[in-house]
Amino acid sequence: MSTNPHLPQQYHPQPPSDSTDTIAMIIEIVFGLFGLLGLGWLYVGNFVLSIAILIGYWVLLAIEGVIIAFSGGLCGCLFLPLNIVLIVVSGIKVRDYVRRTGASGSILYVIVALALALLLLCVVGGIVIFAVGGLAALSDQLNNF
Repeated sequence: MSTNPHLPQQYHPQPPSDSTDTIAMIIEIVFGLFGLLGLGWLYVGNFVLSIAILIGYWVLLAIEGVIIAFSGGLCGCLFLPLNIVLIVVSGIKVRDYVRRTGASGSILYVIVALALALLLLCVVGGIVIFAVGGLAALSDQLNNF
């Protein structure tokens, strides 16, 4: 089968390179460093795993905080490398998940999650400020009694 040199060659475009796996890994690692581990999984649409990782990481950070407080800060130097390893491993896992399943990412999920996290932070911060103010008022009442 020969082709006629006078006819234009048929163009076969290369599929665009999909960088979803890299973007998911970067989102997971960068936001994980700021305490929002799981956003890379949210980016690729794995909502249940994303929420489980986020809540599990927050519980781990709370437990670490208690241990650090009771040890006088001595255990703090042990938890930082552990947390960095967890964040990097989660980033690698989300990258491998995208490569294995062909999942596509949506930055809209991440934006909505960040907006909800900011709203939650404001609500929790308001509750904490209200509670501390109430405790201060109660302490003043007890001191005057």
